[in-house]
Amino acid sequence: MTLDVAPGTIVTLDGLPYRVEEHASLHEVEFRLDLVRLAGPTPAHERWLVAALPEPYLMLVQRLEQEWLGAPRTGLVHEGEQFRTLYSGAAHRVRRTRTGRTKEGRLDYVLLRADSGRVIVIIGQNDDDTAWIGETLPDGAVKLP
Repeated sequence: MTLDVAPGTIVTLDGLPYRVEEHASLHEVEFRLDLVRLAGPTPAHERWLVAALPEPYLMLVQRLEQEWLGAPRTGLVHEGEQFRTLYSGAAHRVRRTRTGRTKEGRLDYVLLRADSGRVIVIIGQNDDDTAWIGETLPDGAVKLP
């Protein structure tokens, strides 16, 4: 699944309106990972929608305040759950915000999933990793324009 929504677009999630603040795509030859930053009614409601080209469902994640020594390649245990690597590699990133579009260098990415459907997304460059944690969403959970 791919997710192509422009910054400024309003999407509905669990009955709450969220505004798209940023859209980033990581591209590889046969892989695409879309990250869409959503701003909710308050700053505490910031969430990210994630779509991976081979996956049929969207994922909803929020920042995971975790200091990573490096992105794991095979899996990890977090809060007692085993997360296994679904996709990993390096890809170019293109970011779109309300102020414009930028192309960035190659970033490392890892998408991990637990048997419960929880997901962890880690994106990093030069030992600076950012992680998000969340859930795989059922069909129809997000209303897109």
